[in-house]
Formats: sequence, C-alpha cells, structure tokens
Amino acid sequence: MGILDLGRYKGIVFAITGFLVFIAVILAMNHSRLGQIPYNIAAAKYLAERQAQPRALYDAGLVASSQLQAGEPIEEAIESLRRAAKSYDDTIGALAQGGMIGADNDRMITLPALADEHAARLLADNAKIWSAYKTRLDPVLRFSGSPYPAPSASALAAAAQPGADPAAVRSGSDPPLAAAAALSPRGRHLRQALDELNQYGESSYAQLTRVLSELAGVVETHAARQVRMLRAIQVGGMVAATLLLGAIFFYFARNMRKEEMIGRRARKETEDILRTVNEGLFLLDKDFNLGSERSMALNAIFRREDFHRLSFDELLKQIVPEKTLKTAMDYVSLLWGERVNEKLIKSINPLSEVEVHFDNPAGGFDTHFLEFDFNRVKSAGSLSHLLVTVNDVTKRVMLARELQESQEKAQAQLDLLLRILHVEPDSLTGFLDDAEVSLKMVNSILKEPAREETAFRAKIDGIHRQVHAVKGEASALGLNTVEQRAHAFEESLGELKSRQPLSGSDFLPLVVKLDDLFNHLAQVREMLGRLVDLHQAIASRGSHSQGRGQAEAEKVDRWLNAPQPAMQAATQEDQADAGLARTLEDLALRVANSQSKQVQLHCTGLEGVPPAYRRAVKDITIQLVRNAVVHGIEEPAARHQAKKPPVGTLVVEFAAHKADGYQLMVHDDGRGLQLDRIKEAAIERGLISAAQAALLDARQVMALIFRPGFSTAQRVTVDAGRGAGMDLVRTLVAELGGRVGLASASGRFSKFKIWLPATERAAAA
Repeated sequence: MGILDLGRYKGIVFAITGFLVFIAVILAMNHSRLGQIPYNIAAAKYLAERQAQPRALYDAGLVASSQLQAGEPIEEAIESLRRAAKSYDDTIGALAQGGMIGADNDRMITLPALADEHAARLLADNAKIWSAYKTRLDPVLRFSGSPYPAPSASALAAAAQPGADPAAVRSGSDPPLAAAAALSPRGRHLRQALDELNQYGESSYAQLTRVLSELAGVVETHAARQVRMLRAIQVGGMVAATLLLGAIFFYFARNMRKEEMIGRRARKETEDILRTVNEGLFLLDKDFNLGSERSMALNAIFRREDFHRLSFDELLKQIVPEKTLKTAMDYVSLLWGERVNEKLIKSINPLSEVEVHFDNPAGGFDTHFLEFDFNRVKSAGSLSHLLVTVNDVTKRVMLARELQESQEKAQAQLDLLLRILHVEPDSLTGFLDDAEVSLKMVNSILKEPAREETAFRAKIDGIHRQVHAVKGEASALGLNTVEQRAHAFEESLGELKSRQPLSGSDFLPLVVKLDDLFNHLAQVREMLGRLVDLHQAIASRGSHSQGRGQAEAEKVDRWLNAPQPAMQAATQEDQADAGLARTLEDLALRVANSQSKQVQLHCTGLEGVPPAYRRAVKDITIQLVRNAVVHGIEEPAARHQAKKPPVGTLVVEFAAHKADGYQLMVHDDGRGLQLDRIKEAAIERGLISAAQAALLDARQVMALIFRPGFSTAQRVTVDAGRGAGMDLVRTLVAELGGRVGLASASGRFSKFKIWLPATERAAAA
C-alpha cells in the first residue's frame, strides 16, 4: 500500500497529474519554438549582411586582375578572392542543408534548412550560376607562385643599390608600363583566367545577389511563420488548459459535492449516535489525549462540558485518588504494548468499577461508580487509538451492595438464630441482662459532664471497660454479630485515645454505635420469641439431617419449656456454673483455632461461685482465659521445640479461701510472661520511659500488664491488642475489694491468683 494507496483521492490526483503533463507538453513546445526564433532572426540578419558577397567576390576578381596588370604581388588578392568564395559557398550550403556557420567576430550562426518549393527553386538557380562561377574561380584559386618571369643578375644587383625601384627589379631594365608584357607563361594563363572570371562575374553577381536577397526574405518569412505558430500554440494551449481545468473542476466539484453530502449525512448519523447513546465514548491516542469526537453522554457522566485538548489523567485527576490514577495510567500504558494479549489484559481491568467523587454545589461531594472498557483500534495493521467506553454504574453497584447487605443481614440473622440454639438458655439470658446493664453504664458515662482532658480520658477508660466486657462475653458465647459491633465500638474508642485534645463533640459518634448495640441486643431478644416458628422449621428437615434437626428441636423445646418466673431463679442457680464452664471451653477452643493453637481447658469449683460474684467471676475468667490462649499458650511447633505436648493446658479453679473469702486461679503451661517484651511494649505505648524501665524489678514489670491500654500484641485483632482486658480484671477485683497475685516462669507457666473477700465485705466495698 504505502504512498501509492491514494484511496478516494486517486481520481483527483490522476486528473491533476494529467493536467500538469499537458501543461508541460505545451510549455516544452513553446520553449522549442521560442528557441528557434532568435536563430531565425540572426540568420535573416546574417543573410542580409551577406547580400553584398557576390559583389565583393566580383570586386576581389577585379582587384586581382588590376594588380596583375600592374605587376604587383597578387597573393593577397587571390587569398581575399578565396575567402570570399568560401564564405559564399558555406552560406549557400548551410541554407541548402541547414546548420551552423561562422560569422564575424567568431560568432556562430545557425541557418535553417530551407525545404519549401520557392527556396528549393532559388537554391537550384543559385547552384547553376554558382557552379559556373566556381568553374571559372577554380584556376585562379589553384594558382600558386609568381606570375612574373625571374629577374636577371644585373637586375638583382641594381635592386641591391640604394633607391632602386622595385618595379624595375621585377621587369629588369624595362619600365613599369611595359610590365604587362613581362608575364611568365603561367602569368599569362592566370591573366586569361581572371579575365574570364571577371567577365562572368560582371554578368552573374547581380543574379547571385538577388538570390541571397530572396533567400533572406524566405528566412524572414519562415521566422514570421514560427512566431505565428508559437502564438497559435500558446493561445491553443491556454484555451485547451482552460477547458481541461474547467472539466476537472466541474467533474470533481460534482464528485466533491456528492462526497460532501455523503460525509455530511455520515457526520449527522454519527452525531445522532453519539448524542443518543447512553455510554460515554471517546478515542485515546498514544499521548493519552482525548479525541475530538465523543458522545454527549460523556458530559453528564463527568459533569463537564470542555473536553478540548484534555488528557486522560487530567480527566481523572480531580475525581479519583492519586493511587487509583497511577494504577489507571499504568494499565492504559500497558494496553499500547503490541505483544499484549488484549483478552488477558482486559480481564484485569482495574477500572471496571472505580469509585469517583464529584463536587456538589451544595457542599461536599457526590459519590458515583464508573465502568471503563478499553478496546484497541488498529489502522493499516498497527495500533492507532484506544476506544474507551464509560458507563455510570452507580445504580447497579448500589443495588448490588444493597442486595449483598440484605443477604449478609439475612445470613447474619440466620447465623445468630442458629447460634442462639447452641447457647445455654441461662447463659444467653444472663448475657443479655449483663450486656444491657453494661451498655446503660456506658450511656451514663457518656452523659456525665466533663471539661478537662483528664475527665475525658477517664470517660474513655470507663466506657472501654464496659464495652470490652460485653465483647468478651459475646465472644465466649460465639455471638459474632455482637462481638463485631463491640469491636467496632472499641475501634472508635481507639481513635479518641489518639486524638489531642478532646472535646465533648468527639464523643457524639459513640452515641450512634451505642444505639446500634442496643438495637442489636433487642433484635436478639426478639429472636428468642420466634423460636416457636424455628422449632417447626427444624423438625421438618430431611432425613439426611434428621439427627441434627432432632437435637436442635430438643434445644428449642428446652427454650419453649423454660420454667416460669417463679421457678426460674432456682433453676438458673443450678445451671449457671455449668453454663460458665461450657462458655469458657467454647471460648478457649474458638480463640485457639483462630491462633492456630491447641488447648485443653479444665474448670473446677465454678459451681461454688456465690451469686453476688457470678458476673464478676464470669468477666474475669473470660478475659484471663482469652489472654492465656492469645499470649501464653505457644503454637504446636514451638511447644514441640520446647519439649512440651502440642496441646496446651489451661486450668480455671474457684474455691473458698479459708473462712473469710474466695480464691480464683487461672493457670496455663505456656511461655510465661516475657519481661523484656513487656518493658518494650510499655515504652512503645508511652506508659513508661526507658529510664524508668531500667529501674523496675520483675514484680513491677509484671504489674505493667494491668495498666490501661497496655498490650504486647503487634496488631489489633478481635481477641487482643486494645490493652483493656487486664485493666478490666484489675477494675473488677478492685471494685469487689479483692487483690490479684501473679506468678510466672519464662517458658514454663503463668498463674493468676485472685482473692475475693466474703460477700458481705464485697458488698460493703
């Protein structure tokens, strides 16, 4: 293809080329004819000058004859005669055949070949006369030597004398007048030839002069005819060129009008398509510049009117984050690679669903979701542009999210309902009651007025302890939805802790999350009332799950057949301790699985917990058991390296301590407290300085774990990292008037001993 692939312009290119060739031919003919005119003018002038040659030739013969009669040297006269004859002969020959002839001053004259009838007749007549003339010229021109006799010795001697007459020398002693008779035989023959030449020249030179004059007129006529022909060629060429140009213009004007109508119709159709199509369409070149043609939907999608000289990065710069913009530009650059698999690269399109933000005139911004699709456009086998299709998929995304949230909500409700079936009724009821009390306490703390920074920090710590207690028990019971909401509440508290300074308005977001927790607990209570319907659904399960369905139905029956309020207190007292042990076992197993660990929990004496201590013991044991699994028990590989069994052992014991109180002990055979790591974590969290850490003994280092906000976890998770668990234990024990003891051996065990006073003294405390 290449440069010769003219496409739709082939006709006009060929027509213009033909026109130019025609003009070139006319100009060449004009140039050729025009070039002959100066030669013809010069030839006519030359012939006019040569009309006197016959007379000059005749005069040269007379001079030679006169000098011969006078006894003078005739060599120059004969030579002049020879030159005149040769010049005339060359002129006649050039006119007969055409050619160049030398003129005066070393000029070269080009004579035209006269081929017309009149010129040929003139040349024929001239040839006859000139032929006879040359016959008589020939003896004279062939003469050489001296026509005079040789002088005698006395004459030569006399000639040598001073003042001697040369004529006397040539004729001896004869006087000059007698020299005519003193010719040698050759001289007399020359004189006779000259006499004949002059006699013929007298009668013919006029005829030769007339012929030259007429021939000059013929040359002038020939030159005039060439001028007229040149003028005719010029006029004809101009007329023909005008007609040809008009024909080309008419033909192509008609075709161009037709093409324009087709193009206008095509542009209108394209504009109609681009105006009607709902997708944003535009072309992107290698420099990432948008093409001039685009769909009108692009204005509404990007909320702008001006796309002139706009680049792709400028189009996205103000509406997407910097990271998304860089990813988009890298992806578009990748599409320009000739070896890139288009189908493969389209499957990893990072702009298939991109979130964008547009400024809102009312303030803030509007969030939309755009879908970009890229198709490579090839021209002549090479990649020339990218066709970009943009769609606003906000409704689709929002609908999909609503559907997903609805499904997740339905699934969460179903999971919650099924989880309720696995929770002991007393444990669940007790959790709901305790959680409600804790949340009411949080609400009270939020309502407490505060002005100073320390008061705000105290509010955060108090709220954190209550929420952490709810989160811990929910985690122990496996109520994930409650645990997740409590964890989100803790995230907000963590943000407040890092904020400097604090104000009352900073606590407003907590009110929303607290309300969400209240509503969710109310939803759990509502589900309890729907267990009758669930019982029927479980009982109707297929045979493949009949055993499990029967078990679930029996559990619902137990809920449905729960004791009346009058009998409930006594029943709960008998089942609370067993429910706490099972709750702790489930908690230990769940946390161990999430940590890729193995643990076995042994609970003893929990049936002896006084009713006044049950909630506190429950919160304390939940925190200590989870803390032991997360921080104390090692992974199986580490336990194997330490020559321990792969399954860690965790023991929870509650017993009466002498006669004035009780003792709660939580013991594990894990790695023990890492004192160096505790000091590092305390320094990292700003609880102590490095200088203070160097002065602490082992007992003081272990006491650091009870500080609010302390944790050795590298990152915050659902089970650890907030530093609220041990603070909650300390607070609960202090509120009951008890005390905490801690023993640990690195690589061997950790043991917490908690002494609680008698219930009477605890109530007083």
